[in-house]
Amino acid sequence: MRILFATESYYPNIDGGAIAQHRLVQELVRKGHEVGIVTPGTSLRNTTEDDNGSTIFRTRAVKLPLYMGGKYFFSPFPIFKIKHILKSYQPDVVDVCSPYHVGVSTLICAKRQKIPVVSSIHTLPENMFSPFLHSKYFYYMKKFAWFYLIFFFNLADWVTIPTQTGAEMYKKKGLNASITPISNGIDTKTFHPNNNGEYLRKKYKIPKKKIILFSGRMTSEKNVDVLIKAIPHVIKNIDAHFVFCGSGRNYKQQMINLASSLNILNYTTFIDFLDWEDYPNIYTVADLFVMPAEAELQSIVTMEAIASGLPAVVVKKGAVHELVNNDNGLVFDPQDSQQLAKHIVTILSDPSLRRTMSKKSLELAKMHTMEYVSAQYEKVYGKLCSQFSK
Repeated sequence: MRILFATESYYPNIDGGAIAQHRLVQELVRKGHEVGIVTPGTSLRNTTEDDNGSTIFRTRAVKLPLYMGGKYFFSPFPIFKIKHILKSYQPDVVDVCSPYHVGVSTLICAKRQKIPVVSSIHTLPENMFSPFLHSKYFYYMKKFAWFYLIFFFNLADWVTIPTQTGAEMYKKKGLNASITPISNGIDTKTFHPNNNGEYLRKKYKIPKKKIILFSGRMTSEKNVDVLIKAIPHVIKNIDAHFVFCGSGRNYKQQMINLASSLNILNYTTFIDFLDWEDYPNIYTVADLFVMPAEAELQSIVTMEAIASGLPAVVVKKGAVHELVNNDNGLVFDPQDSQQLAKHIVTILSDPSLRRTMSKKSLELAKMHTMEYVSAQYEKVYGKLCSQFSK
């Protein structure tokens, strides 16, 4: 099967959607499919490159200077190039993974050329307007975002989303297209408890205490402040240290300032995104993973944590709680730093409980292997292509 993905962010970008799509592409290539990706490039030239058997079509783009430190690019008018790519590549199916310039252009061109379109949802309004979460206008921005997202994804012939919670959320908002929940998946060959992160402990001077880890983009929708506000309550009960692994232009500094104002900076280590070869190892430094973000359709970093054998404490909002139950972790109410702290203390104060939760995390990770996830996508692509061929 020849499959063409269209996405606004792709490898080597570090964000949930980009990582999920890259893993899926690599697995589909391994299974013998021919896979292409349309995504913004990093210059004013259209380029094509090979990536371990897949073909990346990078459209001319300009930098987004105010987003994530200028590491992201967007293509202002990609429709003419994408029209040409579709005609020359002739995919059996198109998978549109983002509702922005590249995704919209690909959907329009695919519809005109009568190519079946799958849309993979990785977006919530909070992700679209994360810099404005605390704006007095966010309520209206969120309403507009939901209207646009439902309109866009209803144009697809089929829709996938990482969780059942996400599917129900979108259907409640008005999604009428056929929808199949399929996990983002996790590369269990890369993320596992036998990795060794001791050299990272030494490099970043992480003390040999109970380590609580957060990893991911440092942006406002991640609610990292909720975790930081929990630290004073935790350190009253256990000797612990908190590691924050991720980058963010302004929000990260705000979190460092918050930790300083609470006089807990000595109990924290802030490090930027790690290189790909180092990143899986940071999980093995930790004893517990925490995800306070409320706007998650699944949370890839939480899956990386459980695949690494960590218990997890996550917020009971959005869809991240599907990855955690009382067997492999605990959930806390949104914005409740004291309850979060209590759960952290409960798990880290009981070595037997922590070991049991660790085993359960590893069992849960088996349900999200890329082999299983790619097979689910193959079913959707195959079914849709059969419908179009009739």
